[in-house]
Amino acid sequence: MKKLISVLLLGAASLTAARADDLTISGFATVAAGKAYGGTTGKWNEFDCPCFIANYEHGAVYNNNRVSMSEESLAGLQLKYKINEQLSATAQVVTRASENMKADIDWAYLTWDVTPSTTLQVGRRRLPIYAFSDSVYIGYTLPWIRVPQDIYGWEIGAYNGANLSHRVTVGDWAVIGNVFGGQEVTKNNKEMERIYYGAKVDDAWKHILGGYLDLSNDYVGLRLIYMQNSIHLTSFPAAIEDKVEIKGLRQRIMGVSASVDYNNFLLRAEANTFRRPTQDYKANSWTATVGYKIGDFTPLAGYSHYTEKLSNTYTDLQIDNTRFVAVRWDFRKNMDLKIQFDKVIDRSAIPFSGNSKLVSVALDAVF
Repeated sequence: MKKLISVLLLGAASLTAARADDLTISGFATVAAGKAYGGTTGKWNEFDCPCFIANYEHGAVYNNNRVSMSEESLAGLQLKYKINEQLSATAQVVTRASENMKADIDWAYLTWDVTPSTTLQVGRRRLPIYAFSDSVYIGYTLPWIRVPQDIYGWEIGAYNGANLSHRVTVGDWAVIGNVFGGQEVTKNNKEMERIYYGAKVDDAWKHILGGYLDLSNDYVGLRLIYMQNSIHLTSFPAAIEDKVEIKGLRQRIMGVSASVDYNNFLLRAEANTFRRPTQDYKANSWTATVGYKIGDFTPLAGYSHYTEKLSNTYTDLQIDNTRFVAVRWDFRKNMDLKIQFDKVIDRSAIPFSGNSKLVSVALDAVF
């Protein structure tokens, strides 16, 4: 599918003579360092704890009681080519220190403005199940160093397919409705391998179908999201009797988020639930952050929580929460410096990452 998307983009760009003013290039980067300390010690999967999961999707974990710059440092480049007044092509490539700076295609899609208020996109996009799905790796757009991982923790973050959006204005409110569908197939899924299984895992979310509704005005932003899909997963452990194979497991996701920017105050809140009825599985997560802007500085504090429901057929529960405080300093245009302290409490019924603390600092830039 990625090869097909690349061909579509290259083919579309060749339909018309390239002009410098038709091509827009932008980029972003984060240089981050952190150290996990305190809490639970010992071996967990491949890691020497205390351990702090900085990014579930890419299996990035601070560990080994050392300062590291590898878990969250990254750089990205976005290119948008205007083919004509209604058609454009967009691609975004990201390299991550946690994956030895290997380039990944996060976005690669064609946009057709069917009408001034209706847009069709075909290709690869971030899966819009979170409030910050589109900007999750653009640190400059975030109040924190990282999005709260208790809620942004699922192993599939993108999809290949299509989406259709329609925009209207109702009084002071801008309203956007979007429906989307497609699939994502991953080989050697980093999250499942490094955090959950300790072995190679192929993981796919197929038959993705969902929609979201965004409402916003000058002060408030709201999002409602619903998505369903089927899960297809195969693990490849050293011992064949430990192999896990899942085919067609149905999943439903529902979420709500809110943001408020009023005078110098900010609020970010989000909650979602994941359900797999045939497993009697239900996971709930939520997060809330409050902050106050003082000149070029924004101190903030927040909390996030993830829990799985105990049932007769599901007992391997993951339960954890994180408290965090941070300060953001916008010391120059398009750049910020952040420092953040996190404390994780792990009450899981399975051997997991354990309790830990993390101190981290990050420099973000967009260009």
